Amino acid sequence: MALPDILITRVQGGLGRQQPTNDGISALITQGVAIAGKLVLDTDYELRSLLAAEAIGIAATGGYAATHQHISEYFRLSPGAVLIVRVVAQSVPLASILDKTQAHAKTMLVAANGRIKQLAVALNPAAGYVPAVTHGFDDDVFAAIAQAQALAMEEFVQHRPVLVLLGAYSLSHDPSVAADLTMLSSEFVGVLAGTDAASPNEPALGAGLGAVSAAAVNESIAWVQKFNLTGSGQFLNAGLSNGALLGQLLPGDLAAFAAKGFIAVRQHAGLDGFYFSDSPTCTLPSSDYAYLENVRTTNKAARLVRTALLPALNGPLPVNADGTLAAQAVGELQGKALAGLTAGLLQTAQASALAVYIDPTQNVLSTSQLNVQVRLVPVGVGRQIVVSLGLTTKLS
Repeated sequence: MALPDILITRVQGGLGRQQPTNDGISALITQGVAIAGKLVLDTDYELRSLLAAEAIGIAATGGYAATHQHISEYFRLSPGAVLIVRVVAQSVPLASILDKTQAHAKTMLVAANGRIKQLAVALNPAAGYVPAVTHGFDDDVFAAIAQAQALAMEEFVQHRPVLVLLGAYSLSHDPSVAADLTMLSSEFVGVLAGTDAASPNEPALGAGLGAVSAAAVNESIAWVQKFNLTGSGQFLNAGLSNGALLGQLLPGDLAAFAAKGFIAVRQHAGLDGFYFSDSPTCTLPSSDYAYLENVRTTNKAARLVRTALLPALNGPLPVNADGTLAAQAVGELQGKALAGLTAGLLQTAQASALAVYIDPTQNVLSTSQLNVQVRLVPVGVGRQIVVSLGLTTKLS
């Protein structure tokens, strides 16, 4: 018989610590020229700081000034993140960069093997570039939206989900002539029209990409508490990518551009700083994927459930005498999928609830196909807060 004692054992998991995620890994593609001994075109550079960008010749002045600003803003808003940068020739249009059949964005995404979660593509054309504008902003950007959507759809099927950000270069001063982005059925794409007044014609793609990188997948980049764009001497004033400052806009113009799906920058009365107006994608407001955070949440869920179920690929699926799936097989697979999604989304408060269901009556013997249903309840976003305020003679 053992001596009486008080036995103490240590357990794990009480602090709820999570493994670091790679949700913030981003990429930037722009146009430019090679720099001897430093920057090679059509080459991917993995950067972790602005200094690393400067080391390959991306300087604050000269032909890469706008690119330098984007990278600087990215790391300002998402310090410690990873940014993969590629420069293509200035003769390559944005629509070609995003064309899934050409060796630009597609090659970059394939090489990254799913690490890139969001991609921004910025114009940096040669001097003298004159855009065609028939949709209220640069036609090359307009054409790139459809290409970006097709690319992202293919990447989703190939298990490398990605979100694409573009800039509304050469934006019209009249919102009535701007294309309605909500009608483009391109939920994987967001278009930024907001600018830092210090660069009045350059859409704030670096800031937008940095905010997305810093945000949890369920968070809107317009969240006032978290994403004040003003800081470190940046966004002391703001405007639109038509060169107009916010104070110069006609009444209703900002709201009109926002209603057409452009991501603008705004002020809030009584609060210092500037903020993104919202986080729309180029699709109908009624879509389940009308906002960047909706797309990022489902993209992450797709990655998580695939990782959880991948070891079961080509594995045995035991069935009962009547051909239905054995309860143990169903339970194990549902459990694996649920565990992966729970760890990546529920425990990080990036989803509100989720469920995984496998129909045991499906005919896997004839099809060798297992159908799994996953349903997510997302985290809500308070886009409108309505307060009823009145006076009363007493509080009851």
